[in-house]
Amino acid sequence: MNDALTTSTRRTTARSTTKTSPYFSTQKSSMSSLKCTAKSSISSPTTKRKANKSPVSNAKNSSSKKSKVVARTQSFEPAWWGNVNVLSDDTKSLHSHAAAAAAAGGDGDTPTSTPTQKLDTSTSYPPVHTLILGTHPSIPSLNANEMFGNQQNAFWYIAGDALGFRRSLAISSTTGKPFKSYYEHLRYGTDKIIPYSQQVECMTSKGFALWDIIAECERKGSLDTDIKSEEANKIRELVEDNKHMQLKRIVIANGTTGSKQFVKHFTNWFVDGKLCAASGEMSQRVFKTVMNKAKKANDNKKYDEDLKNGKLIEVVCLPGVSPAAASISYVEKRDAWEKGCYNPGLADYQKWKDQSMMKVEETPKKGSTKRQVTPTKSKSPQRRSPAQSPSKPTFRIVSADLEEIAPQNDWVDLEVPAVELRPSATLTTGQAFNWMVVETESTTINTKLSPSKSAWGVHNATEWLGPLGNRVISIRETPTTTHFRVLYGPTEGVKEYLHQYFRLETPLAPLYEEWSNQDERLARIAKAIPGVRILRQDPLECTFSFICSTNNNIPRITKILKEIREKYGNLLLEIPTRQDDNNVRSTLSLYSFPTLANLEKATKEELRSIGLGYRDKFIIETRDLLKECGGDDFLLNLRKQQDAQVVQEELIKLSGIGRKVADCIALFSLDSDSSIPVDVHVLQIATRDYDPTLLEVKSLTPTVYKRVGDLFRDRFVNYPGWAHSLLFVAELPSFREVLPEDIVKEMDEWKEHEKKIKQEKKEAKKKSASASNK
Repeated sequence: MNDALTTSTRRTTARSTTKTSPYFSTQKSSMSSLKCTAKSSISSPTTKRKANKSPVSNAKNSSSKKSKVVARTQSFEPAWWGNVNVLSDDTKSLHSHAAAAAAAGGDGDTPTSTPTQKLDTSTSYPPVHTLILGTHPSIPSLNANEMFGNQQNAFWYIAGDALGFRRSLAISSTTGKPFKSYYEHLRYGTDKIIPYSQQVECMTSKGFALWDIIAECERKGSLDTDIKSEEANKIRELVEDNKHMQLKRIVIANGTTGSKQFVKHFTNWFVDGKLCAASGEMSQRVFKTVMNKAKKANDNKKYDEDLKNGKLIEVVCLPGVSPAAASISYVEKRDAWEKGCYNPGLADYQKWKDQSMMKVEETPKKGSTKRQVTPTKSKSPQRRSPAQSPSKPTFRIVSADLEEIAPQNDWVDLEVPAVELRPSATLTTGQAFNWMVVETESTTINTKLSPSKSAWGVHNATEWLGPLGNRVISIRETPTTTHFRVLYGPTEGVKEYLHQYFRLETPLAPLYEEWSNQDERLARIAKAIPGVRILRQDPLECTFSFICSTNNNIPRITKILKEIREKYGNLLLEIPTRQDDNNVRSTLSLYSFPTLANLEKATKEELRSIGLGYRDKFIIETRDLLKECGGDDFLLNLRKQQDAQVVQEELIKLSGIGRKVADCIALFSLDSDSSIPVDVHVLQIATRDYDPTLLEVKSLTPTVYKRVGDLFRDRFVNYPGWAHSLLFVAELPSFREVLPEDIVKEMDEWKEHEKKIKQEKKEAKKKSASASNK
């Protein structure tokens, strides 16, 4: 069903050996190609599958040597956000494949039990509003260890179109040709392809859940109509015994055949007055008979009122996603699924998100008091445009409260003019995640800044604080220069250290002048936003930080990195904070970022518990590979490499690092000044300002990625990565008020134009699809 559910072969084996999390498959990266002599211990998925054999073939081989006996298989486990993210180490697997039990030496006769999980209630995740039910995994699904695993099954293509990702290339692995049913109709390009585990996380994190109707059965082949001697999963128990299940709808994924199986095993659920047919024509038709039974059994006013007021769980029958359901086009299936499943489900998720304060109780380290952190809403991964900051600060750091910390250490002038450095445009615009905004007298009165806002480009703040190496440092911006003060750690050589950190050996004003001569639009931006520099961060910290940033949002990235520091770093300093508008006092512990040696004790289970999700394996695998290849020295040696392409190619050999993340690491820590991290926002800048033909680009392929980067490199001869970052900062909403009005107007007009073009293309595709189906 997902990696959280479908580790069928590995899951049963692990149960008798080590307590590895059963909820994500350990997909292995092809890191053996890393240019170092050390051998990687990472095995390939192919090797692991061969060792464990096919689930179906194992089931056949375990059938008492009766060649004519049909294989008996078991379904996957239920997938929902609580399972995916917060299961404890000792949670046992439920409903693993019978075939896997046979492969592990069992008899394949594992009983079905009620799926109740032990939850970490300190983690906030949405209640389940929609439960999507397949009938029973097909043979391709069992072999792939994936729910809806057949590459021609429409389920994940539809989910991707609805939720913003792409399942795969949609190209046949045998013929090499595209699947015509889907290929031309998918909304997202290949740059939006994400691994299976991420697809499931994307779905379950928004309150959707997945399971199967049939727990185990005998079946020849994969057709639902061939299912024999079946036993149903305990779906009702899952829904009614789990407080996190607040179902509005149950969606049957395989049309009428799946619906018949559901009715066969759950008629009493209807009759007990708990379920009702959805309002759609297909649902009303398929569930007509069982609804008549329910109405007769509940011939009372309350049932009628509950039915009328939508208080019963709707059962929705939608067009089957199986390749066998070929009479309905992909576009028709997608439209039906969006109307009956994803649109109402996402509306429920947004309602929960809006109403909930999303408070997460944190238990701090010994010596500090308990505090609450309220994550803010954001849709912006990595260096994307920021969301609105929280209306009420989660906790505040006030400049006056810091005065008693290291009073012997005075503020020191970094002696750098404003045209050379503005921390307000450098520290909090997506390069680094360790700086927190400090409220000064003016900011406290005017804006009530909070540390959470430090990742959103708060240009009107003037003071920041953060752990930097083995020190805790405050940075203060004045109208003419920048000051610093050491709150913790050695004071010797700090000025020189910060000169290196801010790369002050590179004069910025001449570059601004040069870029302005090369680009008229940048010239107008440069006058409004001076002092945007590129940092020289610690490469190890930068590497792991941007691995954590993949498919993530700024508040969660910051929280994850904070917890990594707390778990594996060294305690540096406790600083005073204020909890709320009533100035309730608390403390915040600051930790150093862990070294590679500190991270040796990290396990996937520990990393999963602090919210890394599928990224846990990336941290572990990259840690091990860096250790084999020289660790910090391997990364520092990349600083000597002048070719940005070479640096990128070396970094993407590490686990969990694609081209954009590699270029972020290269630019922000390895002095690779020609590296251009390209995401959708940088693509928009390039399209609007340099090459409007990029509007025709369907996906951010490696060729397009390089093409976009070259637009910046060709225009800005010296330090193109720096110039690109200045243009990026100008796109952040919090800098709009300092930009010239004509620049802001151009941005808004372009967005409208781009939106119009995309809508026209979408409508043209619909017309084309409609014409081809007639």
